[in-house]
Amino acid sequence: MSDRAIPRSYRMMQGFGVNTYCLVNDKGQRHFVKFHFTPELGVHSLVWDEALKIAGQDPDFHRKDLMDAIEAGHYPRWKFGIQVIPEEKKDDFEFDIQDATKIWPEELVPIQYIGQLELNRNVDEYFPQTEQVAFCTSHIVPGIDFSDDPLLVGRNFSYFDTQISRLGPNWQELPINRPVCPYMSLVNRDGQMRHRITKGKVNYWPNRFDANPPSSPAHGGFATYPEKQRGVKARALSDKFSEHFNQAQLFYNSLSPIEKLHVSKAFSFELDHCDEEIVYKRLSERLAVVDLQLAKTVAKNVGGNTPTKAPKENDGKTSKGLSQFDYLSDTAQITTRRVAILIADGFDLNSYGDMKSALQQQNAFVFTIGSQRQGVTSGSGEKVIPDHHFPGMRSTLFDATFVPGGKHVDVLAKNGIAKHWIAESFAHLKPIAGVNEAVDFIRKQINLDAVKYASDGQVKESYGVVTAHGAPAQLLQVSSNIGSESKGFIDQFIWQISRHRNWQRELDGLVDEIAA
Repeated sequence: MSDRAIPRSYRMMQGFGVNTYCLVNDKGQRHFVKFHFTPELGVHSLVWDEALKIAGQDPDFHRKDLMDAIEAGHYPRWKFGIQVIPEEKKDDFEFDIQDATKIWPEELVPIQYIGQLELNRNVDEYFPQTEQVAFCTSHIVPGIDFSDDPLLVGRNFSYFDTQISRLGPNWQELPINRPVCPYMSLVNRDGQMRHRITKGKVNYWPNRFDANPPSSPAHGGFATYPEKQRGVKARALSDKFSEHFNQAQLFYNSLSPIEKLHVSKAFSFELDHCDEEIVYKRLSERLAVVDLQLAKTVAKNVGGNTPTKAPKENDGKTSKGLSQFDYLSDTAQITTRRVAILIADGFDLNSYGDMKSALQQQNAFVFTIGSQRQGVTSGSGEKVIPDHHFPGMRSTLFDATFVPGGKHVDVLAKNGIAKHWIAESFAHLKPIAGVNEAVDFIRKQINLDAVKYASDGQVKESYGVVTAHGAPAQLLQVSSNIGSESKGFIDQFIWQISRHRNWQRELDGLVDEIAA
């Protein structure tokens, strides 16, 4: 129910360790491990109304976003980290470290970043390289081993079985799935859709011909860790698996105010579609175990019984890395952010061109959205060919919007999509910028007294709406050090884009006043 469920981009998703594996060193010592991938672009999400609309407007939005970034040479990267617990300390925690529903709080088990994952080329053909890819939790290399994590054990069987059903018994020989180094399958031979021709009579070791010995004779190939066992080992879960609420409280406590608001809205939205009275009433009560105010808010919205007392005390503990704001960069990084520039006949070419150039220098993806794609004529007579026209695009597919000055605002004011574009962008908390004549156009679409605008000779930022009056050549100069204290027009717009969204609009209730 948190914002993590609606990511802005695959490139901004965190690979969050769920299953517990083991690391075995050359001394035969075992450590339990969780793997993490943290995106260098930060962890960002859409807002819910935006996500609903994108699903219909462009179902391939995320795929295109990833491929466009790679194609442009802005390769997405993730820091690769591990959390490690020595075998002798596995029982030192209030939770079972092999419970896949539990995190390992970073305060107790820090993440050690040891590598990087980079996606630096797109697939050549979608079906054989994406549709036929087969990931398996059971595919490991020497040095990595399985734990008794019950979810992992189940996946080791089910994933393998799924691949056989989906791709056939020799799915591991498909080019996208086979190892890039020489290998021998010790258990598979023949069957439908065989891709390799195996010489000799045996594909197992040891064999009477001494053929195909393992590449590491000293170890005899892969061997699992010889686990030390104390007492009786049973097919059962530890009592710690029965504790379900401590980490739910920890997660919710760690969220920022806007993320908590989104959690309450998410529960309210989903339960509003539930027709079983007993379900939404019981869940309203159950949420009180996590947070009493959350439960009260949801119960009011969905028709549940308002709880008056929390069944379980909340100790207020928090943990870093659970809020997406923990990954927000301190710098004004807008690489690959999608910015729309709205134009119609009569637009000011100087403010249009200067803004586009300034944003492209910051590695943003800039798109011109015009009244028609045959060409839009500036106030000085030059023609610009837009990337899209208004009926073909919507604000939901962009991170920010700029409206240049010029008499074209009279045309925009008669275009329902252009007007809705500004209102919808504001409702979705996105940065909006405009200069000169465009300032009044933006003001009329938002129409809220709380939002302030620039007058003659001024630059003004208010709730992520950046406006200015003056000559474009001076307004659209980018400084070398953009930050929260920047005063320039373009600097403030870039800074607002780098913050992803202006959450204060929603916290102050301005979004509720916009018909979008």
